[in-house]
Amino acid sequence: MKNRLILNTAIQNLSINSTLHLTNNKVQIRFVVKGELNAYIFPPKSKLQRANELWKATCFELFLADSQKEEYYEINFSSSLVWNFYYLKNYRAEVQELKLLNEPKIEVQQNEDEVQIDFELEIENLEKFDIYNVASIFLTKDNERTFWSVKHEKDVPDFHNRATFLQIK
Repeated sequence: MKNRLILNTAIQNLSINSTLHLTNNKVQIRFVVKGELNAYIFPPKSKLQRANELWKATCFELFLADSQKEEYYEINFSSSLVWNFYYLKNYRAEVQELKLLNEPKIEVQQNEDEVQIDFELEIENLEKFDIYNVASIFLTKDNERTFWSVKHEKDVPDFHNRATFLQIK
């Protein structure tokens, strides 16, 4: 499933595209970002590790859900190789960090004009998900967060809003 992400304001100095593959208990998502990358802060690379509050800096997000249930899952990751995987019982409920059998794989390729980030994670029972959302947050050099998603329902970004989720094909 390919998607183009849009910003929730008039600024459009980036082009962000995502490609999502759900196969055999594996999530694979690629974000390709082109444009004025020098206007944004990318966190420095670290070791592959879990962390919270990635949304306070430049990060990428994927939400997966069953449209018949309130619960959903959130995956966050960064070009710094920091990531997390959460379960939420219902809309914006307290996040619960999920344990995994294997750590995800994150690969980053970056130059002046483009960054490509690939994220892969093994998850059981992927067939139960029939809707998803992809999003990203970019921190500007002025320390302002910009919010990108396939669809924005209101002036205030809300990636958890089911009205912005897409059907898995």
